[in-house]
Amino acid sequence: MNENYINKNNIDSEHRIESVINDCKVTIYFSKNRNLLVERNVLENLLDTFENRMNAQIGC
Repeated sequence: MNENYINKNNIDSEHRIESVINDCKVTIYFSKNRNLLVERNVLENLLDTFENRMNAQIGC
């Protein structure tokens, strides 16, 4: 990502998550503009994933 794109789209280049999925490097960048709806959806998905993992591990 070039500096022009980062500045134009108000991307926080310091705040990112990187992972490798099936030999493909994935980088998620965050916007400097907070979006509460997106934040809520991400948190709900994380909680659902956590709950599903716990159910699978301990059978609750």
